[in-house]
Amino acid sequence: WVGTGFKEEVLEERSTSLRSKVIPKPKSYYQYGESTNPDVWFEASEVWEVKAADLTISPVYRAAVGKVDSNKGISLRFPRLVRVRPDKAPEQASSSEQVAEMYTAQKHNHNDKQDDDEDD
Repeated sequence: WVGTGFKEEVLEERSTSLRSKVIPKPKSYYQYGESTNPDVWFEASEVWEVKAADLTISPVYRAAVGKVDSNKGISLRFPRLVRVRPDKAPEQASSSEQVAEMYTAQKHNHNDKQDDDEDD
């Protein structure tokens, strides 16, 4: 494992695949917080299937900003790469609306579980 959380083999695959997708600056439609300004920008070219412990409201990350909270986005807690999806184009990745729906559904599921626990 490398400090990134990726096995060396996966890190090399992703680096090789993305090397030709580096762009000098973010696209005008990329949304990001100033404190998260990355060292490298990429052209949207891959869809990654990820799993996470849960989705959280974030003052830093901009996914679905304004959909659940007027000034905050949604971030993944403990994200992990499941697999790269070569069968999907970036336009087919989850939209901001879908991320907000997943957050809301998760919130309801957590509340339902807490209600069930209180009944015990």
